[in-house]
Order: sequence, then structure tokens, then C-alpha cells
Amino acid sequence: MKLAYGRDTDTGRLREGNEDAYLVDESLALFAVADGMGGHAAGEVASWTAVEALRAAVANGRPINEAISRANEAIIEKAAGNAAYTGMGTTVTAAIVAGGRHVLIGHVGDSRAYLLRNGELARITKDHTLVEELVDDGRITPEQAASHPQRSIVTRALGDDPGVEVDVYTVEVETGDRLVLCSDGLTGMIRERDVERIARDEPDPQQAAEALVDAANEAGGEDNITVVVLDVLEVDDDAHPDPEALAEVRPARGEAEFAPPPDVPDPPVTPPRAPLGRRIRGVALIVVPVVAVIAIAIGALGWYARRSYYVGVDRGDVVLFQGVPGGVLGWDPTVERRTGLAFEDVPASQRANVRDGAARGSRGEAEQYVERLLATATSTTTSTTTSTVTTTTTSTTTVALTPTVAP
Repeated sequence: MKLAYGRDTDTGRLREGNEDAYLVDESLALFAVADGMGGHAAGEVASWTAVEALRAAVANGRPINEAISRANEAIIEKAAGNAAYTGMGTTVTAAIVAGGRHVLIGHVGDSRAYLLRNGELARITKDHTLVEELVDDGRITPEQAASHPQRSIVTRALGDDPGVEVDVYTVEVETGDRLVLCSDGLTGMIRERDVERIARDEPDPQQAAEALVDAANEAGGEDNITVVVLDVLEVDDDAHPDPEALAEVRPARGEAEFAPPPDVPDPPVTPPRAPLGRRIRGVALIVVPVVAVIAIAIGALGWYARRSYYVGVDRGDVVLFQGVPGGVLGWDPTVERRTGLAFEDVPASQRANVRDGAARGSRGEAEQYVERLLATATSTTTSTTTSTVTTTTTSTTTVALTPTVAP
């Protein structure tokens, strides 16, 4: 299977910190979104602990349902050792390539997985929320659920119950399919038909992820927003595994390769030429405003570059930079503060983000990201290598996909 992906996360317009986390691991063909809860820093710790424990469990050969159960154990253990983390939890929605034409979705909570096929969006996962139960019981309609005052009450999450039930969905994908994993910061702000439109109209997965996050912010950005977009470029038509057996399958290392989607340029267009005199006057009318706009833009870029911060790597250490990665028109980033954290101690799930320049934005956002890195780096081993095994009930679903987009 050949894949391309994009991802984006944002604090939103109202929240001070980002309690969401995402995981992209090409070596494991593993992707996930987690939405933490618990207040203060506990929600951030829960979501980060979940994705790191999930990655470690899959890397050790655990199937997706067991890996999510291990993440649940890691959160419960961490909360037991620190009173500040009491009651913390997180949702998780994860996708892993199972080989051939199949992707497994492991799910707990109200983050979601969608499949876009032939321009139509279908929801794969089922929300573990009070309003979803009310809809299932016929007590309210899906339209009423969207504005219900108790729509944020989650009935199942990691960190709450040692025997948490993990939903597993088997998705048989086709070339051209697009999977979207997202936190409720997206679906709580824009309708599914808008998710469908944006996911359908933007061919590049990275730009699609960013466009979805932007749309949620434009609609109010009341919560943290995280989106992972996964495009299926090729599938193995010769592989036909038993779908019932896929729920217990181990990670299919080497079954997926990653490449950017093809970039097809527009054909060149040569407009008819106007007479020379008209061309000269036209050039003057265009050039003068353009020069003014360029001058303003350069000044704005300089202002933006010197007021932006991000977390990156310098000489093997994690540092706080002022500026933007790579610099902008001569404004190169400068080291604002060295964190004392070695890059090799950064959790594996975050190394690519730090290497590329993470937490781009205000200094406060960058400082919060550093604090989370330091907290996770010092506790990852304890959180993810527990020898306690708790019996976990797992429900397995083979998805029969039907569009669920509102008209």
C-alpha cells in the first residue's frame, strides 16, 4: 500500500493551551489523534502519554486493540503517582495499515475517523458520548445532538476504566480513498458536509488538514483542533486476508510506503497580446501598486518573523528559537533559550515535529510545548513499560460504509 499524509493542530481561538496530540509514524504505518481532558496540564499529559504508549506498544508487536489498552494503563498509572493528574483522561482514534487493502481503526471516545470515497464522506467511528446514546435510543435527533447542552459529556475514555472497551473497525480501502482522523474541535465547529467539501476539494493532504483546521477556527475555534489526513495512493490488489482475523493482526511493518501525491501542473495559457502603447500603460498601472504591496509585505514578514517563536534543534539540543524555521527574506531565526533537553531524549513520536520546527506561534505556545516535552521525556519509560496486564474487552467491527453527510 502506498500512502501520503498531512497533519495539523491548533490551540483554537479560546483555549490557552493545546490538550490535543497526534501521532504520525511512517515506520509503523501508524496514525492517531488524541484529545486530552482533565484541566490545567493534566489533559495535555494524558494525550501525550496515550500517543507515546500507543506507539511503543505497536513497536513491540502489539495489535491495535492491545496497544490502546496499554495506553489506558499508562495513563491510569501516571495519574496514580501524581495528585495533580487525578481524573485525567483522553480520547484516541488510531489508524494502522494491516497489509494489502486493509486499514484498522482503533477507537475510544469522541474523536472521529471518516472515509472520503468518490467525493462522499462516511463516518467510520461511533462517538462514545451521552448524546450519541440519546440518538441511538431515539430520544433526540442527530440535528438536536449537534446543539445539545450535554454534547461534550464523554461516556468512554482512556484513563477512566482499567477494563476500557476498545472499538476496532476494519476498513477495506481503494486507490483514491482519503481517511480523516480528527478531534471534536473540528466536528464541533463545522458540519460534516463542510468537512466533506473541504476534504474533497483540496487534493494535497497537508493543505487539506490545514484547511480543515482553518475552517474550524473561522467558525469560532472554541476548542483545540487536530486533523490527520491519510491518502491511499496504491493498494495491493493481490492481497485478500480474512477481515475477521485482521482485528488481532500485528503491525504490518514494511507493508506501507509513503510518497507525496502527484503534483499535476496546470497547462500553460498564452493570452493574446495587446498593442504596444496599451501594454506600456497597463504595465505601469500594475507595477506601481505591486511594488507598494511588495514593500508592505516585506515589512509585514519582518514584523511576523521577529514576533514568532518555535521549538527546534541546535547542536543536538532542543532550543527555543525566535523567528520562523528557515528564516524569511534575511530574517534568520535566533536561539532565544536552550531548554537543557537533549534531542535524543525527545519522545519518538515528537522528534519529526521538533526537527521540522514545532509549536510555531507565540512565545507562550512554544514555552508550553517545551514544558510538555520535558514532562514527557522524564516519564515516558515509566508510563509505557508497565508489566501489569489488565483484561480488556474489545469489540470488532467490519465497516459497511454508507455516507452520513447531512444534505
